[in-house]
Amino acid sequence: MTIRVLHVVASPVGGGAEHVRTLARGCDRQRLALAVAMPQESYGLSRRDFEAHGTSFNPVRAGAAALVERTFAIRALAARADVVHAHGARAALPARAAVASLGRSRPRLVYSIHGFAAPFYRQPRRGLLLALEKLLSRHTDRFIAVCDAERSAIVEAGIAEVHRISVVKNAIDPARVQTAASQRPALRQSFGIAGDGFVLASVSRLHRPRDFESLLEAFRRVAERFADARLLIAGDGPERAAVERRIRILSLESRVTLLGWRPDVAGIYGASDACVLTSSGWEGLPLALLEAMAAGLPVVATEAGGTLEAVDPEVSGLVVPRRSPEALAQALCRLASDPGLRRRMGEAGRRRATHEFSLARMVQETEAVYDQVLTG
Repeated sequence: MTIRVLHVVASPVGGGAEHVRTLARGCDRQRLALAVAMPQESYGLSRRDFEAHGTSFNPVRAGAAALVERTFAIRALAARADVVHAHGARAALPARAAVASLGRSRPRLVYSIHGFAAPFYRQPRRGLLLALEKLLSRHTDRFIAVCDAERSAIVEAGIAEVHRISVVKNAIDPARVQTAASQRPALRQSFGIAGDGFVLASVSRLHRPRDFESLLEAFRRVAERFADARLLIAGDGPERAAVERRIRILSLESRVTLLGWRPDVAGIYGASDACVLTSSGWEGLPLALLEAMAAGLPVVATEAGGTLEAVDPEVSGLVVPRRSPEALAQALCRLASDPGLRRRMGEAGRRRATHEFSLARMVQETEAVYDQVLTG
Protein backbone atom coordinates (compact mmCIF):
# COMPACT_ATOMS: atom_id res chain seq x y z
CA MET A 1 0.00 0.00 0.00
CA THR A 2 1.24 3.49 -0.87
CA ILE A 3 1.04 5.90 2.07
CA ARG A 4 0.06 9.46 1.13
CA VAL A 5 2.07 11.87 3.30
CA LEU A 6 1.59 15.63 3.49
CA HIS A 7 4.61 17.42 4.96
CA VAL A 8 3.84 20.84 6.49
CA VAL A 9 6.82 23.19 6.81
CA ALA A 10 6.76 26.75 8.18
CA SER A 11 9.67 28.18 6.18
CA PRO A 12 11.76 27.27 3.12
CA VAL A 13 14.87 28.18 5.12
CA GLY A 14 16.29 26.02 7.88
CA GLY A 15 16.48 22.43 9.02
CA GLY A 16 12.83 21.51 8.60
CA ALA A 17 12.71 22.25 4.88
CA GLU A 18 16.09 20.62 4.25
CA HIS A 19 15.03 17.58 6.28
CA VAL A 20 11.93 17.09 4.12
CA ARG A 21 13.94 17.48 0.91
CA THR A 22 16.38 14.84 2.16
CA LEU A 23 13.51 12.48 2.97
CA ALA A 24 12.05 13.06 -0.49
CA ARG A 25 15.39 12.24 -2.06
CA GLY A 26 15.68 8.91 -0.28
CA CYS A 27 12.17 7.54 0.11
CA ASP A 28 10.71 4.55 -1.70
CA ARG A 29 8.12 5.83 -4.19
CA GLN A 30 6.36 2.48 -4.07
CA ARG A 31 5.78 3.04 -0.34
CA LEU A 32 5.29 6.81 -0.04
CA ALA A 33 3.56 9.48 -2.12
CA LEU A 34 4.80 12.81 -0.81
CA ALA A 35 3.37 16.32 -0.91
CA VAL A 36 4.68 19.49 0.75
CA ALA A 37 2.78 22.55 2.00
CA MET A 38 5.22 25.41 2.56
CA PRO A 39 5.47 29.18 2.12
CA GLN A 40 7.79 30.68 -0.46
CA GLU A 41 10.34 33.40 0.27
CA SER A 42 12.87 35.33 -1.78
CA TYR A 43 15.52 32.77 -0.79
CA GLY A 44 15.56 29.21 0.47
CA LEU A 45 14.23 25.97 -0.98
CA SER A 46 11.64 26.28 -3.72
CA ARG A 47 9.15 24.26 -5.73
CA ARG A 48 11.81 22.80 -8.01
CA ASP A 49 13.82 21.45 -5.06
CA PHE A 50 10.93 19.14 -4.19
CA GLU A 51 9.43 18.43 -7.60
CA ALA A 52 12.87 17.27 -8.75
CA HIS A 53 12.40 14.37 -6.33
CA GLY A 54 8.82 13.58 -7.33
CA THR A 55 7.18 15.51 -4.49
CA SER A 56 4.06 17.61 -5.06
CA PHE A 57 4.61 21.20 -3.94
CA ASN A 58 1.78 23.35 -2.56
CA PRO A 59 2.62 26.98 -1.64
CA VAL A 60 0.80 28.47 1.33
CA ARG A 61 0.85 32.00 2.70
CA ALA A 62 3.29 32.85 5.50
CA GLY A 63 2.89 35.09 8.53
CA ALA A 64 0.61 35.36 11.56
CA ALA A 65 -1.98 37.40 9.64
CA ALA A 66 -2.50 34.52 7.21
CA LEU A 67 -2.78 31.80 9.88
CA VAL A 68 -6.48 31.11 9.29
CA GLU A 69 -6.08 31.07 5.50
CA ARG A 70 -3.06 28.80 5.84
CA THR A 71 -4.96 26.43 8.13
CA PHE A 72 -7.82 26.07 5.63
CA ALA A 73 -5.36 25.45 2.79
CA ILE A 74 -3.66 22.72 4.81
CA ARG A 75 -7.05 21.26 5.71
CA ALA A 76 -7.96 20.83 2.05
CA LEU A 77 -4.66 19.07 1.37
CA ALA A 78 -4.86 16.97 4.56
CA ALA A 79 -8.24 15.60 3.53
CA ARG A 80 -6.47 13.68 0.77
CA ALA A 81 -3.61 12.37 2.95
CA ASP A 82 -3.12 9.32 5.14
CA VAL A 83 -0.51 11.04 7.31
CA VAL A 84 0.15 14.72 7.94
CA HIS A 85 3.74 15.27 9.09
CA ALA A 86 4.36 18.72 10.63
CA HIS A 87 7.88 20.04 11.07
CA GLY A 88 8.45 22.54 13.88
CA ALA A 89 6.03 24.38 16.17
CA ARG A 90 5.05 27.05 13.63
CA ALA A 91 3.96 24.37 11.19
CA ALA A 92 2.38 22.14 13.81
CA LEU A 93 -0.15 24.74 14.97
CA PRO A 94 -2.10 25.08 11.69
CA ALA A 95 -1.46 21.44 10.78
CA ARG A 96 -2.98 20.10 14.00
CA ALA A 97 -5.89 22.53 13.84
CA ALA A 98 -6.57 21.46 10.25
CA VAL A 99 -6.39 17.75 11.03
CA ALA A 100 -8.56 18.06 14.17
CA SER A 101 -11.27 19.85 12.15
CA LEU A 102 -11.63 16.83 9.85
CA GLY A 103 -13.20 14.78 12.63
CA ARG A 104 -13.22 10.99 12.71
CA SER A 105 -12.06 10.67 9.10
CA ARG A 106 -8.91 12.68 9.78
CA PRO A 107 -5.44 11.51 8.75
CA ARG A 108 -2.85 10.59 11.38
CA LEU A 109 -0.72 13.47 12.68
CA VAL A 110 3.04 13.14 13.17
CA TYR A 111 4.95 16.06 14.65
CA SER A 112 8.74 16.42 14.31
CA ILE A 113 10.20 18.95 16.74
CA HIS A 114 13.38 20.24 15.13
CA GLY A 115 14.72 21.98 18.24
CA PHE A 116 12.42 22.37 21.26
CA ALA A 117 12.39 26.15 21.69
CA ALA A 118 9.53 26.90 24.10
CA PRO A 119 11.47 26.44 27.38
CA PHE A 120 14.06 29.01 26.27
CA TYR A 121 11.67 31.96 25.97
CA ARG A 122 10.99 34.39 28.79
CA GLN A 123 7.74 34.49 30.70
CA PRO A 124 4.90 34.93 29.95
CA ARG A 125 5.62 33.70 26.42
CA ARG A 126 7.26 30.52 27.69
CA GLY A 127 4.21 29.58 29.75
CA LEU A 128 1.83 30.31 26.89
CA LEU A 129 3.84 28.23 24.40
CA LEU A 130 4.14 25.27 26.76
CA ALA A 131 0.42 25.43 27.57
CA LEU A 132 -0.41 25.47 23.86
CA GLU A 133 1.87 22.48 23.21
CA LYS A 134 0.22 20.51 26.02
CA LEU A 135 -3.24 21.38 24.69
CA LEU A 136 -2.40 20.37 21.13
CA SER A 137 -0.63 17.20 22.25
CA ARG A 138 -3.99 15.39 22.31
CA HIS A 139 -4.26 15.96 18.55
CA THR A 140 -0.84 14.43 17.90
CA ASP A 141 -0.62 10.73 17.15
CA ARG A 142 3.15 10.54 17.33
CA PHE A 143 6.03 12.86 18.15
CA ILE A 144 9.41 12.53 16.46
CA ALA A 145 12.49 13.87 18.22
CA VAL A 146 15.62 14.23 16.10
CA CYS A 147 17.89 13.34 19.02
CA ASP A 148 17.75 11.74 22.47
CA ALA A 149 18.32 15.10 24.19
CA GLU A 150 15.24 16.53 22.51
CA ARG A 151 13.07 13.60 23.56
CA SER A 152 14.19 14.10 27.17
CA ALA A 153 13.36 17.82 26.99
CA ILE A 154 9.85 17.11 25.64
CA VAL A 155 9.17 14.61 28.42
CA GLU A 156 10.54 16.91 31.14
CA ALA A 157 8.30 19.75 29.92
CA GLY A 158 5.23 17.50 30.25
CA ILE A 159 4.36 17.72 26.54
CA ALA A 160 4.20 13.97 25.90
CA GLU A 161 4.98 10.66 27.56
CA VAL A 162 8.16 8.92 26.48
CA HIS A 163 6.27 6.07 24.77
CA ARG A 164 4.63 8.58 22.38
CA ILE A 165 7.97 9.89 21.12
CA SER A 166 10.09 8.17 18.50
CA VAL A 167 13.71 9.23 18.07
CA VAL A 168 14.64 9.43 14.39
CA LYS A 169 18.01 11.09 14.11
CA ASN A 170 18.69 13.41 11.20
CA ALA A 171 20.60 12.25 8.17
CA ILE A 172 22.47 13.74 5.25
CA ASP A 173 23.31 12.78 1.70
CA PRO A 174 27.15 12.81 1.57
CA ALA A 175 27.16 13.24 -2.21
CA ARG A 176 25.54 16.67 -1.81
CA VAL A 177 28.36 18.15 0.25
CA GLN A 178 31.57 16.55 -0.96
CA THR A 179 34.03 18.10 -3.40
CA ALA A 180 37.33 16.91 -4.84
CA ALA A 181 40.54 18.21 -3.26
CA SER A 182 41.61 19.51 -6.68
CA GLN A 183 38.69 21.99 -6.59
CA ARG A 184 39.90 23.71 -3.42
CA PRO A 185 42.02 26.47 -5.06
CA ALA A 186 39.25 27.45 -7.48
CA LEU A 187 36.63 27.39 -4.73
CA ARG A 188 38.74 29.64 -2.52
CA GLN A 189 39.30 32.03 -5.39
CA SER A 190 35.53 32.22 -5.97
CA PHE A 191 35.16 33.55 -2.41
CA GLY A 192 37.99 36.02 -2.81
CA ILE A 193 40.44 34.02 -0.71
CA ALA A 194 44.06 33.97 -1.80
CA GLY A 195 46.65 31.56 -0.47
CA ASP A 196 46.22 28.66 1.92
CA GLY A 197 45.32 30.40 5.19
CA PHE A 198 42.89 29.03 7.75
CA VAL A 199 39.28 29.37 6.53
CA LEU A 200 36.38 28.82 8.90
CA ALA A 201 32.81 28.21 7.70
CA SER A 202 29.54 28.87 9.54
CA VAL A 203 26.35 27.71 7.80
CA SER A 204 23.05 28.57 9.48
CA ARG A 205 20.07 30.89 9.46
CA LEU A 206 20.86 34.33 10.87
CA HIS A 207 18.32 34.10 13.66
CA ARG A 208 17.81 32.67 17.13
CA PRO A 209 19.15 30.48 18.63
CA ARG A 210 22.40 31.22 16.78
CA ASP A 211 24.96 33.17 18.81
CA PHE A 212 26.86 35.29 16.31
CA GLU A 213 28.02 37.71 18.97
CA SER A 214 30.16 35.02 20.63
CA LEU A 215 31.28 33.68 17.25
CA LEU A 216 32.51 37.04 15.99
CA GLU A 217 34.22 37.91 19.27
CA ALA A 218 35.98 34.53 19.21
CA PHE A 219 36.99 34.96 15.60
CA ARG A 220 38.41 38.43 16.37
CA ARG A 221 40.84 36.70 18.71
CA VAL A 222 41.65 34.10 16.06
CA ALA A 223 42.28 36.86 13.49
CA GLU A 224 44.68 38.62 15.85
CA ARG A 225 46.79 35.48 16.07
CA PHE A 226 46.49 34.25 12.47
CA ALA A 227 46.95 37.05 9.95
CA ASP A 228 45.44 35.11 7.02
CA ALA A 229 42.42 33.60 8.83
CA ARG A 230 39.03 34.12 7.20
CA LEU A 231 35.44 33.43 8.22
CA LEU A 232 32.69 32.61 5.71
CA ILE A 233 29.14 32.98 7.04
CA ALA A 234 26.51 31.40 4.79
CA GLY A 235 22.89 32.14 5.60
CA ASP A 236 20.33 34.89 5.86
CA GLY A 237 17.61 35.92 8.24
CA PRO A 238 16.26 38.57 10.63
CA GLU A 239 19.58 39.02 12.44
CA ARG A 240 21.60 39.92 9.36
CA ALA A 241 21.73 43.66 10.13
CA ALA A 242 22.88 42.93 13.69
CA VAL A 243 25.61 40.60 12.40
CA GLU A 244 26.78 43.21 9.89
CA ARG A 245 26.88 45.84 12.64
CA ARG A 246 28.91 43.58 14.91
CA ILE A 247 31.40 42.89 12.13
CA ARG A 248 31.94 46.64 11.72
CA ILE A 249 32.30 47.23 15.47
CA LEU A 250 35.00 44.55 15.66
CA SER A 251 36.72 45.87 12.48
CA LEU A 252 36.44 42.48 10.79
CA GLU A 253 35.14 43.68 7.41
CA SER A 254 38.21 42.37 5.57
CA ARG A 255 38.22 39.03 7.40
CA VAL A 256 34.54 38.01 7.50
CA THR A 257 32.40 37.46 4.40
CA LEU A 258 28.61 37.29 4.61
CA LEU A 259 27.57 35.09 1.71
CA GLY A 260 23.81 35.21 2.21
CA TRP A 261 21.73 32.11 1.67
CA ARG A 262 23.59 29.72 -0.63
CA PRO A 263 22.37 26.46 -2.14
CA ASP A 264 25.96 25.40 -2.95
CA VAL A 265 27.10 24.41 0.53
CA ALA A 266 29.49 21.86 -0.96
CA GLY A 267 31.56 24.69 -2.39
CA ILE A 268 31.66 26.47 0.97
CA TYR A 269 32.86 23.36 2.77
CA GLY A 270 35.31 22.57 -0.01
CA ALA A 271 36.97 25.97 0.43
CA SER A 272 37.15 25.69 4.22
CA ASP A 273 39.36 24.06 6.84
CA ALA A 274 36.80 23.76 9.64
CA CYS A 275 33.15 24.45 10.45
CA VAL A 276 31.72 26.21 13.49
CA LEU A 277 28.17 26.37 14.87
CA THR A 278 27.29 28.48 17.91
CA SER A 279 23.98 28.32 19.75
CA SER A 280 22.81 30.22 22.81
CA GLY A 281 19.59 28.30 23.28
CA TRP A 282 17.76 25.31 21.90
CA GLU A 283 19.22 22.87 19.42
CA GLY A 284 18.05 19.72 17.71
CA LEU A 285 20.57 17.62 15.79
CA PRO A 286 22.24 20.27 13.59
CA LEU A 287 22.31 19.38 9.91
CA ALA A 288 25.14 21.87 9.35
CA LEU A 289 27.43 19.84 11.63
CA LEU A 290 26.50 16.55 9.96
CA GLU A 291 27.07 18.04 6.51
CA ALA A 292 30.43 19.52 7.47
CA MET A 293 31.53 16.18 8.91
CA ALA A 294 30.40 14.39 5.75
CA ALA A 295 32.49 16.88 3.78
CA GLY A 296 35.54 15.89 5.81
CA LEU A 297 35.79 18.98 8.01
CA PRO A 298 36.49 19.08 11.75
CA VAL A 299 33.75 20.92 13.61
CA VAL A 300 33.55 23.21 16.62
CA ALA A 301 30.18 23.61 18.32
CA THR A 302 28.59 24.82 21.51
CA GLU A 303 27.16 22.26 23.91
CA ALA A 304 23.42 22.48 23.27
CA GLY A 305 20.66 20.00 22.47
CA GLY A 306 21.86 17.10 20.38
CA THR A 307 25.31 18.50 19.61
CA LEU A 308 27.04 15.77 21.62
CA GLU A 309 25.07 13.18 19.66
CA ALA A 310 26.44 14.61 16.40
CA VAL A 311 30.02 15.36 17.43
CA ASP A 312 32.37 12.93 19.14
CA PRO A 313 34.47 15.37 21.25
CA GLU A 314 38.20 15.23 20.63
CA VAL A 315 37.60 12.71 17.84
CA SER A 316 35.52 14.39 15.12
CA GLY A 317 35.49 17.88 16.61
CA LEU A 318 35.55 20.12 19.66
CA VAL A 319 32.62 21.11 21.90
CA VAL A 320 32.67 24.24 24.07
CA PRO A 321 30.28 25.84 26.59
CA ARG A 322 27.59 28.24 25.39
CA ARG A 323 28.28 31.98 25.40
CA SER A 324 32.01 31.53 25.98
CA PRO A 325 33.99 33.45 23.32
CA GLU A 326 37.23 32.65 25.13
CA ALA A 327 36.68 28.87 25.07
CA LEU A 328 35.48 29.08 21.48
CA ALA A 329 38.55 31.07 20.42
CA GLN A 330 40.85 28.56 22.10
CA ALA A 331 39.21 25.68 20.22
CA LEU A 332 39.39 27.52 16.89
CA CYS A 333 43.03 28.49 17.43
CA ARG A 334 43.84 24.90 18.27
CA LEU A 335 42.51 23.77 14.89
CA ALA A 336 44.05 26.70 13.03
CA SER A 337 47.51 25.85 14.35
CA ASP A 338 47.39 22.08 13.78
CA PRO A 339 46.70 20.83 10.22
CA GLY A 340 47.32 17.27 11.33
CA LEU A 341 44.59 17.49 13.97
CA ARG A 342 42.21 18.98 11.40
CA ARG A 343 42.92 16.12 9.03
CA ARG A 344 42.42 13.40 11.67
CA MET A 345 39.21 14.91 12.99
CA GLY A 346 37.91 15.51 9.48
CA GLU A 347 38.47 11.89 8.50
CA ALA A 348 36.82 10.65 11.72
CA GLY A 349 33.87 12.96 11.14
CA ARG A 350 33.41 11.75 7.58
CA ARG A 351 33.26 8.13 8.78
CA ARG A 352 30.84 9.02 11.58
CA ALA A 353 28.49 11.02 9.34
CA THR A 354 28.46 8.35 6.64
CA HIS A 355 27.89 5.37 8.94
CA GLU A 356 25.70 6.74 11.74
CA PHE A 357 23.62 9.36 9.94
CA SER A 358 22.78 7.61 6.70
CA LEU A 359 19.80 8.59 4.60
CA ALA A 360 18.65 4.97 4.25
CA ARG A 361 18.44 4.60 8.04
CA MET A 362 16.43 7.82 8.50
CA VAL A 363 13.98 6.93 5.73
CA GLN A 364 13.43 3.42 7.11
CA GLU A 365 12.81 4.70 10.65
CA THR A 366 10.44 7.44 9.43
CA GLU A 367 8.43 4.94 7.38
CA ALA A 368 8.20 2.75 10.50
CA VAL A 369 6.60 5.64 12.40
CA TYR A 370 4.01 6.07 9.63
CA ASP A 371 3.23 2.35 9.79
CA GLN A 372 2.79 2.54 13.57
CA VAL A 373 0.33 5.42 13.54
CA LEU A 374 -1.70 3.93 10.70
CA THR A 375 -2.04 0.54 12.41
CA GLY A 376 -3.21 1.93 15.65
